[in-house]
Amino acid sequence: MKRYSLVIASALLLSFSGAALAAVVTVSGSGQSYDSGTAMANARADAIAKCTARGGTPLEEVYSHMTRASLWLASVVIRCEVP
Repeated sequence: MKRYSLVIASALLLSFSGAALAAVVTVSGSGQSYDSGTAMANARADAIAKCTARGGTPLEEVYSHMTRASLWLASVVIRCEVP
């Protein structure tokens, strides 16, 4: 029983120490299209790709913006947790 408690305590300690080393960063993405929905989807996909390229996990969308020029231009900022 004592050995089992030691294993559980060690596992918890390792999981907490790993979480303490994770950092939250912001990444941005951009997209453009003749369709506003596609431009926003491309911007989100770009930001998520940048997050996962760092080995991170997307947490939340912080900001998004759309502009109409000759095309729809979209930008997105997301928070990303990286190890």
